[in-house]
Amino acid sequence: MINTMIDRIMRIFRLDAKVFREIAEDKGAMMQAVIIVVVVHFIAAVGAGVGTAIAKSGSAVGAFIVTWIAGVLLSWLLWAVLTYFVGTAVFQGKTDIPEMMRVLGYANAPALLGIFAIIPCLGWIAALVGGILALIAGFLAVREAMEFDTTKAILTVVIAWIISFGVRMILGFIF
Repeated sequence: MINTMIDRIMRIFRLDAKVFREIAEDKGAMMQAVIIVVVVHFIAAVGAGVGTAIAKSGSAVGAFIVTWIAGVLLSWLLWAVLTYFVGTAVFQGKTDIPEMMRVLGYANAPALLGIFAIIPCLGWIAALVGGILALIAGFLAVREAMEFDTTKAILTVVIAWIISFGVRMILGFIF
């Protein structure tokens, strides 16, 4: 399992679109996608300085980590579900929610570069590159999982992202 994950992550960093078709068809890759989402975002957060904030909060560390993991997983689920509904309802994409979760979970892998945000002055560039690569990987993941052309994939990603942003803003105000 670990070797398969590492191989797939390396292919994602190379923006190998075929890896997303492979992941989409591998129903056993869901737990791998969960692990990638949690680990990638944790490492990126540490690089951005969350580690310092956690260390200062003392006994609230456990609650913070649980809340943070729940937030990361809910954001991933929201993104996958919205992308699924936009892609299938509007553009007749061919996928299901678990498949979309798997490919978008793996598409998070390039955000691992966020760990370099810990480097003063230059680290933010690596984090930005990781974010851009993750966005490109997400587009490739959607295109391959939905089995449609580039235009439909771009529109699906943009529409789903706008809706997701709106939902997160509303939830942010509520909570």
